[in-house]
Amino acid sequence: MGNAVTKKNLFEQASAAYERSDFKKAFELFMALAQAGDADAMTMVASMYDSGEGVAYDFDASIAWGQKAAEAGSTSALINLGISYRSRGDCKKAKFWFERALDAGDAEAALDLAKLYMVSDLENDRVKRYLTLALDSENVCQDSKEEAALLLKELTHSH
Repeated sequence: MGNAVTKKNLFEQASAAYERSDFKKAFELFMALAQAGDADAMTMVASMYDSGEGVAYDFDASIAWGQKAAEAGSTSALINLGISYRSRGDCKKAKFWFERALDAGDAEAALDLAKLYMVSDLENDRVKRYLTLALDSENVCQDSKEEAALLLKELTHSH
């Protein structure tokens, strides 16, 4: 029990350092927790490598830690991996991770999948399904719902 309390306290310290933009300290604390097997800390380490916060930007390290976090059960790591691959232009791998996130219950991934498929009018039905899924989900943030509604409106009016 004491170990769980210590990990929670350490995660709170790391989060507080991150919030005050002390990224170097936050990275050290998140890394210590990640190395101890904390999935949420692994997700943060991956994110910090991907954005170069508190550590030099390292795409490969970001992906490695993201995959470890996903294997440890972090659903947010799944969508983050999709975003990382999309930013590198690897749509095939981005799609793979967004689909895994959606399968794990993260409906935010539906919006990301819709955007990936918007490159072709041939995919309009699939895009509409993903956008509707995002709109109908209870676990999609308001900003994403507004974006999905706008994209769906544009898609409907353009045809």
